[in-house]
Amino acid sequence: MARERRDVNLKNKYNSQMYIEGNTVRKLAVEPAKVVPQRELKPEVKRATKANRKRVTQMSLGYVLFLTITSVVTLFLCVHFVQLKAQLTTQMETVAKKETELSVLKADNDAFYNSVAASGDLEYIKEVATNELGMKYPSEGQIVYFDTAGNSYVRQYQDVPEAK
Repeated sequence: MARERRDVNLKNKYNSQMYIEGNTVRKLAVEPAKVVPQRELKPEVKRATKANRKRVTQMSLGYVLFLTITSVVTLFLCVHFVQLKAQLTTQMETVAKKETELSVLKADNDAFYNSVAASGDLEYIKEVATNELGMKYPSEGQIVYFDTAGNSYVRQYQDVPEAK
């Protein structure tokens, strides 16, 4: 008797409260889902279904060839892209090295030019050339003009012909 009373008391306790105290939620008894029997298909529908499934799952020769050709072309394009990317990277590295080399050469050239310009005074050189070495400015008959064809200077590889 006492046992029945306890069960009844537990039922009333859980039913009377809106929430359950504690750190776990108690599972409620769940009714098992009702199993609905599937409808039996007619034998001719089963055969048609099987044939349709078989036809859908098979790949034709044309489709296999199409997939193969598409895969090969895609692979070729990917490999070609990677090669072009590697070539571009190499060229960019070469250009960067050449730019660095050019900047170093320009800096060296500027430093050399500044050292040459600072080492001698042009007025002093003119004074020494005219007074000590006896050099003179050329006269009008001594100057020979050449067509430089757009160059800024002329290199002399042989004797200059006599003026007429």
